[in-house]
Order: sequence, then C-alpha cells, then structure tokens
Amino acid sequence: MDSGVVVDFAHLGVTYANGVVALSDLSLTIAADQAVCVVGPSGCGKTTLLRVLAGLERATQGGVQLSRPATLAMVFQQGLLFPWLSVAENISYGLMTRGATPPQCRAAAREWSERMGLQRFIDAYPHQLSGGMQQRVGLARALAVNPDVLLLDEPFAALDAQTRVLMQELLVDLRRQGLCRSLLLVTHAIDEALLVGDRVVVLSARPGRIIADVTPQVAHSQSFDEIRAQPAFMQAFTTIWQLIRHEVEAQLREEVIL
Repeated sequence: MDSGVVVDFAHLGVTYANGVVALSDLSLTIAADQAVCVVGPSGCGKTTLLRVLAGLERATQGGVQLSRPATLAMVFQQGLLFPWLSVAENISYGLMTRGATPPQCRAAAREWSERMGLQRFIDAYPHQLSGGMQQRVGLARALAVNPDVLLLDEPFAALDAQTRVLMQELLVDLRRQGLCRSLLLVTHAIDEALLVGDRVVVLSARPGRIIADVTPQVAHSQSFDEIRAQPAFMQAFTTIWQLIRHEVEAQLREEVIL
C-alpha cells in the first residue's frame, strides 16, 4: 500500500445471504488527512461500505486494507449513547475500553465537552439533551480516541435544518484545527458532501459501484455561505445531482418493468 494511503478498498463486493448484491467491484483509496464523502441513491450500499471498513459487515469479494497502525471510530445516524451513562462517561467510553486510566478518561471528557460546547452538561444524561447535543456527544466520543479514520453514517440526517448546518460547520472547524484526520462520510445531501469533503464519490444504484470521483474546486477556508456562492460549488452540485438522478430514474424504470 502507498505510504500516503490510509484506506484501500480493492474490488470490494458484498452479497447478502438473501442474494441481494449491495456492492460490486468497488475500488477506492482514502489518503491521510483527506475527507471523502460518499453519495448515491437510497439502497446503493453507502452504509454497507462503512460497515465493511468498521468490521461490522464481511466482504464477499475483494476487501479493504488499512495502513498500520490505524484506529477507526464511527458516528452513527442516531447518537446511540448509553442512556445510563453521563455525558462525561459516554465521551470517555472508547478510551476506557482501550485501557485509559480514570484520570485520563476524566481529562478527555472535560477537554471534549468544552470543544463541543457541552461543559455545562458534562454530568447530564442523554435523555436530558437535545438531538443536536446528543450527536455532539457521539462525535466527541469518536474523536476522543484520536482515530486515524473517522467514519460517519449520515450523522446529521435526523437533525433540524439549522442544527444540521451548525454540526457541519463544527466538523469542518475540527478538521481545520487538525483534530479530525481522514474521514469517510456517507450522506444523501449533495451540499453537505461538497461543504465537508475534499472528494465526493458518487455510487450507482444497487449494486453500488463508483460512477464518479469528484474533487470540488471550492475554497474550504471560506464560510459556508461563501462556498455556496462559488460557481465551482454550483457546477459540482449540478454534475453530481444529474448523475444521481439518472441512476434513480433508471432504477425506477426497472422496477416498473419488473
């Protein structure tokens, strides 16, 4: 593997026991300190791709290789916090399972609760938090272990529009600070992919395969409003939308015929 590559999917295929082919002959590399976003029609295998990398699904063809040493952490669509643990305990849970001492866990919980603006709620429990706050705890828990690759499975999809933008900005800001290394984000939102990602990978309808790998020529150092106003942003958005629309329409025509 190239020394600059953190993740290398090689001819990946996933077929479920019921015969459904989720992914087919997919090859993709993710470089160090690179944000790659994956978009595509519903059911095209985006989440399956993440789950294979996380070790939650098994490839039936090809596979994925990680550079060594490489630590992974995942943020899910819902917070999936432990309801019986406080914010501090949820944030430090991953560290605890890796053998961190109680003082180290407490220090990490304080640091990341402050970074996420949750210091006032460090002793609160998940049911006392809003959806956006719960997702911040989930993100803090993942980042507290200092992962080489952060996996995000539509982590902001269930949030209201305003909170979603704030969470996107938070993620980008963490990357600017060097606190979030390589990441692989699955999303249905093209604008989110363009705002967060250095690359946007477009998958076909099931079985998922790569039909485009777009590097948007936008200035990520600018604010989101400024990025959206860039002609390159709109050009990339239109290109990706047309690709996805073609796949969805073809899928619908096939379903009508069947």
